[in-house]
Amino acid sequence: MNIKRFHAEDMRTAIRKVREAMGPDAVILSNQEMNGGVEIVAAMDYDESLFGNFQPEGRQEATPPTEAAPQQRKMREEALNDIRYARNLPEAEFHFSAKVDEPLRSPSSQNHIWTQEPAIMEMQNELKSLRGLLVNQLSGLAWGQETHYHPQRARLLQRLLALGLSSALARDIATGAEEKESFDYIWRKALGMLAHKLPVADNPIIDAGGVIALVGATGVGKTTSIAKLAARYTLRHGPQSVALITTDNFRVAAHEQLRSYARIMGVPMVVAADADALRHTLDSLCNKGLVLIDTAGMSQRDMELSQHLSLLKSGGRRIQTYLTLATNSQRGVLNESVQAFKEIPLAGSIFTKIDETTSLGGALSVAIEQDLPVAYYCDGQRVPEDLHPARAHNLISRSVAIMQQVAAGNSEEQISIALTGMMARAHG
Repeated sequence: MNIKRFHAEDMRTAIRKVREAMGPDAVILSNQEMNGGVEIVAAMDYDESLFGNFQPEGRQEATPPTEAAPQQRKMREEALNDIRYARNLPEAEFHFSAKVDEPLRSPSSQNHIWTQEPAIMEMQNELKSLRGLLVNQLSGLAWGQETHYHPQRARLLQRLLALGLSSALARDIATGAEEKESFDYIWRKALGMLAHKLPVADNPIIDAGGVIALVGATGVGKTTSIAKLAARYTLRHGPQSVALITTDNFRVAAHEQLRSYARIMGVPMVVAADADALRHTLDSLCNKGLVLIDTAGMSQRDMELSQHLSLLKSGGRRIQTYLTLATNSQRGVLNESVQAFKEIPLAGSIFTKIDETTSLGGALSVAIEQDLPVAYYCDGQRVPEDLHPARAHNLISRSVAIMQQVAAGNSEEQISIALTGMMARAHG
């Protein structure tokens, strides 16, 4: 094995010397800070079995780094266990890369930084893939045992996952399944448990009125939902008891759409550009039974979201805020929305686009796990016919109907593949 020492004033210069003298296939055995610079020990034509016995002259045995972030340290330890040619190298000596394109440690920092060398990155990706395959295999074994020893519970879990429920919620409901009962009884009992867990707010806006603001991402149906609520309240109490406000200064079309609805219903519509205008407008509309505020649509990841939500805070406690959730969105997106908009107190939620979704279970899971009451749900564009007060059993029945409709349109092979993936996530 050809071993050489290289001295330089900084790490980059030392790496360049190694590359020029020994080529890109050289392996860095160690690096350390020296007076006035750094020292690198590199090797060519190395014998893997000699790595464990190699110790640079004049260097004390190193100690494992203590300042690395936990995630970096975990990745380093996993790689140490999996990279074959490093199996005999002590942990403290792991300062080398497969090639010398980039240093692993800066002389000005004690933290170890992983190389971006393609071979190492490819190896890490392969290890992640193997880990995923192993998880799937173990999940399959666990599912096989569950099916063998608890067939009714396994079948119930399968059905609940097909509804689109989160794996945690599905497992929670399926845990109490009794093997001696018929599956139809177990299934009905599980749906009853699901309905009992779902928080609902019974027609609070139409019955109680007040100052109501709808928030949510762009395109989830806030403006149409505002129109439906206003129309319902107008039919019951008359147009003189309703007023509409928009704080959306981003889209001119949003003003025109809400203004058109207001003109048709015969109710006033006001644009509030800032917090002062909103406070003044609310004061002037204090004689109205219901004031509905349409807000600008913003992504849960929008950097200006907090600034926009502060506009509603300026209205004080009199504003009740409802989060509009499009049920045709992925469960992860819905969860992010709830977390982002919880910056202001949420009185509840409104489910939209139920007529467009292929699974209602995701939205139900979010409402249950985030303890966010559902006040209304919308299943079409008609105003106000397609707005319904939330009823737990109605929403559960609707989710079952959607599941059956989707299942009828898919082949048995497609259903089997989809359920296999859900089983892996449920047990993984």
